[in-house]
Amino acid sequence: MIRIHRLVFLLLVLSISYAAFSPQGDISIPYIDKIFHFSAFLILSLFLDLSIEKTLLSSKAALIFLVLYALSIELVQYFLPYRSAEVFDFISDLLGILVYLYFAPKINSRFTR
Repeated sequence: MIRIHRLVFLLLVLSISYAAFSPQGDISIPYIDKIFHFSAFLILSLFLDLSIEKTLLSSKAALIFLVLYALSIELVQYFLPYRSAEVFDFISDLLGILVYLYFAPKINSRFTR
């Protein structure tokens, strides 16, 4: 099962990268991009957690990867003429990670009883 989770995690990284580096469409819903950032990193955190032997909370390398990945997306977008880097996008990414980290032990404890 861990192989499937790793495959899904890899596909998520590729999909998020593609979406982050592609030209942005015109969406008229306010703050929808922040919701996308939050949701993407919440789900990405889940599948990274399922893909590693230790829990995400106990794996500093995995947490560092998530934060650096979020930061690198914004840095690359800064240099793309058709995208813009935003601090609030990075904060939304971090919030998605933090919300997952908050709820993960509560969810996992229900399944391990």
